[in-house]
Amino acid sequence: MIARYCLAAALFAAAPAFAFETPEMERSETKIRNMTEYLETVVDNGRGVYIRGYTGQWYYARTENECPRLTRSARLRFEPSPGGDFDRDSTLRADGFRCMVASVTESAAPPRRRSRR
Repeated sequence: MIARYCLAAALFAAAPAFAFETPEMERSETKIRNMTEYLETVVDNGRGVYIRGYTGQWYYARTENECPRLTRSARLRFEPSPGGDFDRDSTLRADGFRCMVASVTESAAPPRRRSRR
């Protein structure tokens, strides 16, 4: 029993630091201020939305669950939290279907769509 504990402790101590996910490794959550003045949105089908704010910064709003009506052709409506900012307490509507927001983080620009030929 003690040998198992010592072996487990030795393996844990020898594991590289990057093997365990820590909050510092993730992008920190943020808020989109003045959500009424966003410039552009790009839908990530069913999972979230890339949003370009009025400052030019891109954000990614991930939904809590898969949102089936969240498609590239959906009409979107953003409902900010009571403070007026768009954050994890906000919701978005895709063709009337309510999608709860799980997180809002700063992001790079969305991936480019491939053109159909």
